[in-house]
Amino acid sequence: MYPDEVAPSRPVITPETQTYLDPNIRTLAEALRDAGWRTGHFGKWHLGLNPEHWPEAQGFETSFHGAPDPGPPSYFSPYGFPAGTVVDGPEGEYIADRLTDEAIRFIEEHRDEPFYLNLWHYNVHGPWGHKEEYTRQFVGKQDPRGEQANPIMASMLKSVDESLGRILDTLDDLNLSKNTFFLFFSDNGGNTHSNTPEDPSFAKIKPGHKKWPMAESWRQYAGDLPPTNNAPLRQGKGWLYEGGVRVPMMARFPGVVQPGSQCSEVVCSVDLYPTILELAGVERAADQPCDGISLAPLLRGSGILDREAVFFYYPHGQSRKPPGIAVRAGDWKLIRWYETSDMFPSEYELYNLKDDLSETANRAGEMPDLVKRLAALLDRHLEQTGAHPPIPNPNYKPGPAPISGWRALNSDVEIERTEAGLAVECKTNRASIATGQTPPAEGALVCVASLRSGAGDSGRLYWGTKARPQFSPDFRTDFAYEANGQWQEVRAAFESDGPLTQLRLDSSMKPARVEIQWVRLEDAEGKVLMQWDFIEQ
Repeated sequence: MYPDEVAPSRPVITPETQTYLDPNIRTLAEALRDAGWRTGHFGKWHLGLNPEHWPEAQGFETSFHGAPDPGPPSYFSPYGFPAGTVVDGPEGEYIADRLTDEAIRFIEEHRDEPFYLNLWHYNVHGPWGHKEEYTRQFVGKQDPRGEQANPIMASMLKSVDESLGRILDTLDDLNLSKNTFFLFFSDNGGNTHSNTPEDPSFAKIKPGHKKWPMAESWRQYAGDLPPTNNAPLRQGKGWLYEGGVRVPMMARFPGVVQPGSQCSEVVCSVDLYPTILELAGVERAADQPCDGISLAPLLRGSGILDREAVFFYYPHGQSRKPPGIAVRAGDWKLIRWYETSDMFPSEYELYNLKDDLSETANRAGEMPDLVKRLAALLDRHLEQTGAHPPIPNPNYKPGPAPISGWRALNSDVEIERTEAGLAVECKTNRASIATGQTPPAEGALVCVASLRSGAGDSGRLYWGTKARPQFSPDFRTDFAYEANGQWQEVRAAFESDGPLTQLRLDSSMKPARVEIQWVRLEDAEGKVLMQWDFIEQ
């Protein structure tokens, strides 16, 4: 379950991912099919690339899916799937519309039988295909909250909304609504990282690349924006913060679910298996493991769940994102990180989500007894599920030591102190450095640096605060300089909405060697709040 070896720059070894759903597991579709239900899957599968792991091998009698997942090579026909059961439609047909057509055909064919339908849309996922006629409707529109601004995301969601309406209308037209449980659900929080200047895969898309038309369209309509933001939730897809794990869920079941009702109980995707079986009147096999609890009492408004906690496990991590696990018990949420750094200095983060939905105030230091109790729940969960947590890397070799508090941000960035100052060099990407040693300044600030380079000519400054410690493309400012090898001062003015906790300086936006004599932080009046000197003494 673990690779034999990992890069010495990684302090831990994370478990290998099983990229398919084990055929020996009795799926929900298999349980319903064997009970006489007709089963159909349409859209994103993402549970195995090979035919032995496809939907039709997992209990779905009818399937319309493409491989590989998760996004189609093209959102418009011809779709370009090299495998699967998707058949191209008329040229230019939009895949969200086609999936809806296929799902409606399945409903009509089985209107007189019990049926289970998965409609798992590719929207809203890369490669971000969108109907431009819809996108243009949203260009220039303003979110009164000042949060959402991406017209491509709005366009793709409009197509999902149309699909939702068509499915519900079909159920109404066939007089099936009164006897159909309908669930709208998402698998993860909104994507806040793709297609930005900080996305290395997006930066590699050049003219002639198969994704170049997508990149051009994105920049035309969305500029440097990520797909979405999840305010007031912190972070997004792939994170253990609420922006990554809190998703919408809506249910309709006339006679069971009271229209317009709401429920604040914490539920999870593992609850859907027992819920659907109970509502369908199908017994779960005695030997079938089940981590979830039926939500039927909540849907009927007749009770609450007898559950101590729910868990979120992300043991793999990514660049600048440590692997971790989290537990939610009542209003409290504890995150355990398996790696620590300047950005994640604490092994544990504890939040009261009732008072602090945005997860801005880590209470772990104040409440050690609660941390101990919730950490015990994490350990018990890992043991009961047989999970494989990250383990120490015996070949770990720490990167270059920070210089005057500044560290190389990535493993491909080299730093050294010289007679001229701090030399920052990156041969593959940006020359990026960062520090967590900042004064708790806020408001109008200026970062000034004395630097020189023969190749670099522009850079960016990012800042993190106590309330928002991670770097974000929404909180950055650009600067430019001459690539003439001469010393020059660059200034980056910015407005911090809270006490600073860290700074990131991309001294060059392309591969380059940059020398920096000093960096200082000033207030709006020019008062020096802190200066970092790099010249070798």
